[in-house]
Amino acid sequence: MVVILDGKATASAVMEELRARVEELKGKGVTPTLALVLVGDDKYSRRYVRMKARRCGKVGVEAQLHHLQEATQEELLALIGRLNGDPSVHGIMVQLPLPEGFDELATVEAISPDKDVDGLSPATLGKLLMGEGCFHPAGVEAIIELLRRYGIDPEHKRWAIAGLSNIVGKPLAALLTNMEASVTCCRASDPELAEYAREADVLVVDVARKWAVTAEMVKPGAVVVDNGNNYEGKKVYGDVDFEGVKEVASAITPVPGGVGPLLIAMLIRNALKAAERSSV
Repeated sequence: MVVILDGKATASAVMEELRARVEELKGKGVTPTLALVLVGDDKYSRRYVRMKARRCGKVGVEAQLHHLQEATQEELLALIGRLNGDPSVHGIMVQLPLPEGFDELATVEAISPDKDVDGLSPATLGKLLMGEGCFHPAGVEAIIELLRRYGIDPEHKRWAIAGLSNIVGKPLAALLTNMEASVTCCRASDPELAEYAREADVLVVDVARKWAVTAEMVKPGAVVVDNGNNYEGKKVYGDVDFEGVKEVASAITPVPGGVGPLLIAMLIRNALKAAERSSV
């Protein structure tokens, strides 16, 4: 029988563990602090940043919200510079995408690797590729955490990653290459996608296309991680045909309720790790 990888339950368990670690750190006189930087007035970005701030509050992490409704690239970089130099701030996250006219690469590159808890700067991704210690992007952490919580060892398996975004596909591939795993990567438009998918013990799909992966594309007994979010009105669909694929897979993430609920928990955990390192 297929195992449904429940991201909501896993996120709740992680948050409880984080709350205990925060209390321990506060007992040493350190309040973990995450700076959330929001540029512009996009309603979805505002909503997501507020959600992150609320989740921080639930475990006792202080969330500093810096909302630059009207700012230049230079002003944004100056703010990041100040946050880099502030010892009371342990993590910095700039909400993406940025408004038109801003340089996202220059922005994330400006964040100190010691505070890049979103794991998006080129320096961080370089360390990840080289197998050095760094903060992994939340999407990558969420996938690995979810598998491990269900007793699925990510190593010694053949992985296929469909979709090569800078926040999931590429960094996940980099992480896995430094583990005992075999990795095949392909783009959403790759004509061999179905063939690669059928060979995978673990299939990660992030192609931004509703039900791009169907049951006949999945190896019997495979673990399937759906990172898709495709909206039709108020309803969201994954990149994987859940109803069909669950009849073939040994484990699968639902959409919604799979990887998504863990993203903020992983971000907060990275911020807590940064605070713990600063207290040593």
